[in-house]
Amino acid sequence: MANLDRSRLPFSDPLDAILAEVAVRIQLPPSKYWLAVERYRKISEWLEREGSPLKDRIARLYPQGSMAIRATIASGVSDGNYDIDIIAELMLAVGVKPQEVLDLLFKAIRGEAGSRYHAMVKRRSRCVAVFYADGMHLDVTPVVLEPRLAPRTSFLFHDDPDEPTETGMTLLMNAWGFCQWFKGRTEDGKPFSDSFAELARSHDAYAEAEKEPVDPQEDPARKSSDVVALQFMKRNRNLRFEGREGRMPSSVLLSKWVGDDAIDHDSLMGALEHHVERIRRRIAIAESRGMLVSEFNPACDQDCFTDRWPLSRAEQQLYLSDLIGFRKALLELRSGELSIDRIQKLLIELFGETHVRSAVEAVQGSVGSETQAGNTGHKPGGGIVIGGAAAPGTGRSAKPNTNYGGPIELS
Repeated sequence: MANLDRSRLPFSDPLDAILAEVAVRIQLPPSKYWLAVERYRKISEWLEREGSPLKDRIARLYPQGSMAIRATIASGVSDGNYDIDIIAELMLAVGVKPQEVLDLLFKAIRGEAGSRYHAMVKRRSRCVAVFYADGMHLDVTPVVLEPRLAPRTSFLFHDDPDEPTETGMTLLMNAWGFCQWFKGRTEDGKPFSDSFAELARSHDAYAEAEKEPVDPQEDPARKSSDVVALQFMKRNRNLRFEGREGRMPSSVLLSKWVGDDAIDHDSLMGALEHHVERIRRRIAIAESRGMLVSEFNPACDQDCFTDRWPLSRAEQQLYLSDLIGFRKALLELRSGELSIDRIQKLLIELFGETHVRSAVEAVQGSVGSETQAGNTGHKPGGGIVIGGAAAPGTGRSAKPNTNYGGPIELS
């Protein structure tokens, strides 16, 4: 890990500092982003090889979902396993059967026995998954362009190989349009994003493998506080649904809700509180009316984001209960002076043990070092300011012998 002068970062509130440290531990590292880009480039070249059933029939491949909006986190609860979603726009006739499209893509990627991807692929209901030894996998979703509608509006195909009696479906979608909409609504604030990018790179153990950016303006380490809050919500959802039966709210649905209410807080805690409460309120309103939430792609009004969740009030109520617990924990964290053990316990319940413990240790070490150097201060009414003594008339310098294994005030 690279050395980082945390005194220059804006995360002066200890809780924000801990959250920032957790965030960079659960996300896709910048160098892994470029590794994913390189891998889907190679998939594209492979599909165009001599003898491929899709040679000269690939219009383009491009990222969708979390990869496209820089919100990828480790899948499930495991570390190092990342799901990367890619669209393969195929030049096939409109009206082609779903099974034919998915089987054709599977055959093209799988290739002959002993070839590059032969032992790495699996045919799924809407995509072909390519699994890599390091835990990353690419979900390549085939689509066919619908040229009469908005740019990149396409037909998506559903055919479940495990349900041969189920009728295949052709659906309209516009993943590219949604990502453009989301990025336009969650543009990063320069001070926060600059600092978060620096922190993210300092944790990137694979930095030496970084590639030159395809687009210099698309820096995967830069994120607004809205995007980081989305990553935290996905992490919490994954933990809550680990081992549960049934589906969970999709990432694109959470992204839509975050995009609707994007505000780009300077504070990570503020952004997280804002989005948890806004989403909780949306679902609570639907519940109070005896209805299921319903959301569509703002770039394609026939692209339904709630077609597979929630399918029942019970499913909706379960996630609403999760959000109520999430909100309660955040309110307690904001309530005032808490012991570091209580802070850690609450954050572990929300985001998992390993990353939270190491994040707390990093911030405690930083606070201790800054205090010894006289670079911390106390906020009026309590609370530690990391990275500089309190301004004259606003607080007092912290004593170098303060015990930072004890309470951290968050008021």
